Amino acid sequence: MCFVDTEWSRRGFLATGVTASIAAAANLGRSLLAPGVAEGAEPSPRGGGPGTAGVNFKWFGTNGWEITFGNKTILIDPWFNRFESGFLQNKLKMDAVLPTDTTLIDQHVSKADQILIGHGHWDHMADVPYIAKKTGAMVIGSESHANLMRAAGVPEGKIVQVKGGEYMQFDGYTIEAFPSVHSMGGTKKYAVPGHVVSVPSAPPTKLGDLPEGDTLIYVLTIGGKYSVFLMSSGNYIERAIAGLRPDVALIAPLFSNNTHAFTPRLVKALNYPKIVLPTHWDDFEASLSESPKDLRGIYGDVANLDLWVKEMKTVSPKSRIITASYFGSYAP
Repeated sequence: MCFVDTEWSRRGFLATGVTASIAAAANLGRSLLAPGVAEGAEPSPRGGGPGTAGVNFKWFGTNGWEITFGNKTILIDPWFNRFESGFLQNKLKMDAVLPTDTTLIDQHVSKADQILIGHGHWDHMADVPYIAKKTGAMVIGSESHANLMRAAGVPEGKIVQVKGGEYMQFDGYTIEAFPSVHSMGGTKKYAVPGHVVSVPSAPPTKLGDLPEGDTLIYVLTIGGKYSVFLMSSGNYIERAIAGLRPDVALIAPLFSNNTHAFTPRLVKALNYPKIVLPTHWDDFEASLSESPKDLRGIYGDVANLDLWVKEMKTVSPKSRIITASYFGSYAP
């Protein structure tokens, strides 16, 4: 015969139910947080931050950023015209027409001194020709990127063609270019590779007109002392960047799981930067009117920003990880 203490069972059941309810509430609370925050990332402060460094970062989503200091404005990979490319469905539409709506661009971009191209894919470069011609900015990128700018009607005098190794002096700041590589897929292949070795007869109008065309990393140094590391994809050449000491590092973790020890090797090469701004982690086909969300729903753990922040906090515990909202500003 089995004897059951009914009073204990009742209390045990209630306790178990309470515990489950608390756990469910905790999980719900975590799910309501912005990606990364549950593991120690900090949302950019209300009002942008203390601003003692004299530099302001504004995120346009994907890898699009505006960096301002003094009266200077630097853009990297500014892209606003999101559309369904088929990439997230593993059915890339090479003939998809690139949208040309300028509403968001005109709302958020009025000035640029330089535009840096990290690589040539549509979600990095499709809006650059319009922005370059609108602002009169200098465009810096690889041979492929330069040829596409020429085809799109950007004046030759505003195009600077680099391949990595260039260390350019401007009025009160420098821009250094480093060779890099694009993130790899699960089969260790690059997405939409290729080069544009001559000027096309027509400007790019379709997704397939914009291959990678080399990937570059940039370091912007302001006043000879405050430096910003700018990457555009989840990969890098460790030997090319080893020994850098940026004050702020924009790090792109998406698909970085295909690169050996991506995070620990990178932060060691960069001497464990004080501030890290995750970039290109969001769903880059979702509307910019929504709150940013990562791609864990499609790719699982490899696209879960919480897990990457957790890893960052383990390998570089003193780094502050700041997540921005779309068109939100951060001023360290």
